Amino acid sequence: MFRTAGNDTILSMVRVGPGVAILPWLAIHAADIGSDRRLRVHRLRPLVAREIYVHWPSGQAPSPLAARTIEIATEVAHELSTHRDRLR
Repeated sequence: MFRTAGNDTILSMVRVGPGVAILPWLAIHAADIGSDRRLRVHRLRPLVAREIYVHWPSGQAPSPLAARTIEIATEVAHELSTHRDRLR
């Protein structure tokens, strides 16, 4: 067993050896594994959803920058979930 915080390190080790890795879908999507013939992705069943939360001080509205960040994060999450659903 080998642990590291670097997904690229994990994927490199799997590419050159008989090892396997369990990674979050976002790491797999970001690495564009679909174009790498040396790697194969197998989905774990049942699927587990990851919940992501945004926090800010109570009683305050988010700043304009924070509000825009929330909008962008929501748009990207929707695009990624749509892409993931097409892969199922």
